[in-house]
Amino acid sequence: MITMKTPRYELIVSLAMLCLCAIPALLAGPLLTVKDTQGRALEIELLSVTDKDVRFKRVDNAKEFTVPISQFDEASQAQVKQQAASLPAVLPPFDIEVVIGKRHDEGSSYYMVDQRISTTVKLKNKSNDAALPPLKGRMIFIGRDQKTEDDFTVLSVQEFKVGIAPAASSESLLEPFVTRYDGDQKGRGNVGGYQYFGYLIVFLNDKDEILFDYTTSGPIRKLVNADRKLLTAMTDYSKGTMLDDKMSVTNKPLRAFSR
Repeated sequence: MITMKTPRYELIVSLAMLCLCAIPALLAGPLLTVKDTQGRALEIELLSVTDKDVRFKRVDNAKEFTVPISQFDEASQAQVKQQAASLPAVLPPFDIEVVIGKRHDEGSSYYMVDQRISTTVKLKNKSNDAALPPLKGRMIFIGRDQKTEDDFTVLSVQEFKVGIAPAASSESLLEPFVTRYDGDQKGRGNVGGYQYFGYLIVFLNDKDEILFDYTTSGPIRKLVNADRKLLTAMTDYSKGTMLDDKMSVTNKPLRAFSR
């Protein structure tokens, strides 16, 4: 993470180099018996299929391979292509760069701070052959209460379109928002308020299945890696949802600081 600071303004740029191995496998592939062009049979678990290649796991030794589809006989090629329709989408390798701007202004009193959050999501498709398919990007912004520090809230939830041609790039500018918190005191005299804490990005297909997730927040990453059900739950959080330090929903009322 690279941090650049100017007076009353902080810009955080996070760059992640992503590959297929970073994409969680949500479903196991179908089991097939296929033959190569020399008639040799092989039992495989089908993992992904492109126009040119087939990625599979051998049933006998669990090793993964990627080979040209032309290495299978015609009947096996047809079988593979038929089964490919039931596979979850496989994303090509891509880079993601998230730029978070945090501008601080004086609020309605000398101790309150208005924190303006602006966000740009940049994507670059590293594949020269495969497009990044049309998906829905969703970004959940989390704020931390400056009085208790164990209470969190969802500051904003925003969506953007994902879909990039081979070797192309895209840039999504999200709607800025403002949150307010006590920036002057700590302890008993602090009136609280929610300071920006971190974010979670997910890419969803047309069935709202999660194909990719990303965050630069260490605590959020640790929690969703340990509990993938939490990842699904966080994807459905709405603005104003109150959370504990495990990012789970609480029944505490939201105090009106964010807008």
